Amino acid sequence: MDRKLAAILSADVAGFSRLTALDEEGTVRALNICLSLIGEIIHSHDGRIFGTAGDGFVAEFASAVEAVRCAVAIQHRLVEDQERNAPKHRLQFRIGVNLGDVIISGDDLLGDGVNIAARLQEMAPAAGICISGSVREHLYGKVPYAVTGLGEQALKNIPRPIAVFRVDWREEAPVPASAAPSPAPRFGRDQPSLVVMPFDNLSGPADEYFVDGVVEEITSALSRVREFFVIARQSAFTYKGRFVDVRAVGSELGVDYVVQGTVRRGGQRLRISVQLVDAETRTQFWSERYDGAAEDIFELQDRIAAHVAGAIHPAIQSAETELSSCKPPNSLRAYDLVMRALPHLWGQSKPVNERAIPLLQDAIAIDPAYGRAHAFLAWCYGQRLGYIWSEEPERDLERCLSAVEAAIGSIDDDPTALTAVGGALSHCGDQERAAAYLERALALDPNNAWAWARYGWVASYKGETGATERFERALTLSPADPLAFNMRMGMALSLAMAGDPAKAVAIAREVVHKHPDVTWCYRMMTAWAAMAGDLETARWAAGRLMATEPDFTIERYLTRPVFRGEPQWARKTVEALRLVGLPER
Repeated sequence: MDRKLAAILSADVAGFSRLTALDEEGTVRALNICLSLIGEIIHSHDGRIFGTAGDGFVAEFASAVEAVRCAVAIQHRLVEDQERNAPKHRLQFRIGVNLGDVIISGDDLLGDGVNIAARLQEMAPAAGICISGSVREHLYGKVPYAVTGLGEQALKNIPRPIAVFRVDWREEAPVPASAAPSPAPRFGRDQPSLVVMPFDNLSGPADEYFVDGVVEEITSALSRVREFFVIARQSAFTYKGRFVDVRAVGSELGVDYVVQGTVRRGGQRLRISVQLVDAETRTQFWSERYDGAAEDIFELQDRIAAHVAGAIHPAIQSAETELSSCKPPNSLRAYDLVMRALPHLWGQSKPVNERAIPLLQDAIAIDPAYGRAHAFLAWCYGQRLGYIWSEEPERDLERCLSAVEAAIGSIDDDPTALTAVGGALSHCGDQERAAAYLERALALDPNNAWAWARYGWVASYKGETGATERFERALTLSPADPLAFNMRMGMALSLAMAGDPAKAVAIAREVVHKHPDVTWCYRMMTAWAAMAGDLETARWAAGRLMATEPDFTIERYLTRPVFRGEPQWARKTVEALRLVGLPER
């Protein structure tokens, strides 16, 4: 019995029986026209139809990439050709694509490889496309469509669960050449540059945070290799959920290499597949699959980072030693809770920040010696103080400093935790001590964009001249950072404190137009505009401030501990806010 590997595309019309009941002859004519168009599209993608039944068909392709490209082309063409029809008379095909082993029977193909494609087609919505995990793994850097993981699904008559993804083909959005982003600077070839892209989750939506945590740790480990320039995870995660061309990623982020992968967690077992791709040539340099128990996650992450480092830079002989990072927690459950909290640490809003706190408290209850959990908790309390989210600032200051003290005995080799502590202390007004922890973080990990950004804020709060260079370094490491506006506001504060509030207002104006919901920017913009004598802008910003924060008062604003370290700047800020007429208390 002959067998082969093939990409199978299965399709049928959604609601065909309903349509024929409404207009049998018209629906059959429309189906024949559609099938004729589809036949041409399949042929143009080097495929062939090997089976038909009523309103459906099955086609084979030698390439999974061409099968998906064909599926998308079919949906685009049918939408265009049927726009003139009333919605209730349009034929919308559901498509499933699988890559698998099939049995050759004359011109026909049989077996699970075909059956899975048919089941995927049944899962797809009208005018939708569903693909299997085996197809997804072949699409890296080759198609630009957005994708959503649906987790592992039990398919009818298929003995094992299948990882399923939905191709959001309508979200393909090529950027016109005139509007394309300027390429990021490409760093010297004597210092290889790379980005770890978000890995695909093959387990299910409930494990999304865990997969992101794996990527976070691998990125952190690689960024500690001094021979490398590693893009921050904040920029890498702007590509999450999208199929992207690695060459485009290389140009946009200014990197030589792209690390991609998948994670599957089933019960206590873990499988991580990783590949390293040259961003310019799209050549796959290296790939590997790692299997182990869930509690082996820390060892697996270090091994992956070590192998990637060795593949890029063969001169690194002792990568495992160089990549050793923070002491792992005593409990995998505590680690799991911290990973759940991680996405909420940079939310720039009170509700998002508050979601992290109970998760971190639960992690500490399980493992009281878990330094990173204490450090992140300190950061959350620090944000309450820095952004005036606190209802009891003195109590939160105590909580923050207590969490710092609980963290510092066990984070000496953890740059992320050191950064969290440094950032928390900065929000508490202790810029000298904050600088010491941030400098330690950067000594361990010179690629840490978050540390560079917080180090920039320290310089801004102290009125030092080095803030701009630190923020620029952070933006170079994270060129697509969603929090770039935060860094820009830090630069603006430095300008205002140096005696140029007009330039600070110009930056703030850019920020608030792009991020109108980030309310703390209006507070600073109001004061700076008043200092610059631009009362019209100051009153506009004050109006926006009071509309978004109706309980704002100057007295409450002064509870920010950062003002205690700069009393002269605090007085100047208060005078400016009073000039605009903001409420005293």
